[in-house]
Amino acid sequence: MADQESTMQNLYKIQDFLFQYEGIGKRPEYDENQQVYLKVLKLLAEDKGLHFISKELSDPEITFESTLNRWNPILTFLITDALSQLEPDKKHKLFSKKITEMTGYEFRDYLGHLKEESVLKS
Repeated sequence: MADQESTMQNLYKIQDFLFQYEGIGKRPEYDENQQVYLKVLKLLAEDKGLHFISKELSDPEITFESTLNRWNPILTFLITDALSQLEPDKKHKLFSKKITEMTGYEFRDYLGHLKEESVLKS
């Protein structure tokens, strides 16, 4: 249980890190200790099949700030999704969003949650 709590705390730290890059051209002060956040984001993107994001995070010609600005909604969603898996008793954050506010990736995942809960049939 302590591992799960620690993982959740780290995911919340990554979420806060991402919020700093939300919006065009945001470049907050970067700390080398945050390098691990970029590695986790790269692994999560790779795990979800978002190879274009993990490739961008690995490309030395593309700044990580540019990647975080460009893909912030998707990366934030990946962290939110990981948190929701650790806290199954809490409703997924997507259920509080209007469908018109969702990205295509979020909408696809939202439909997946509805199917899992047998609200929607395939």
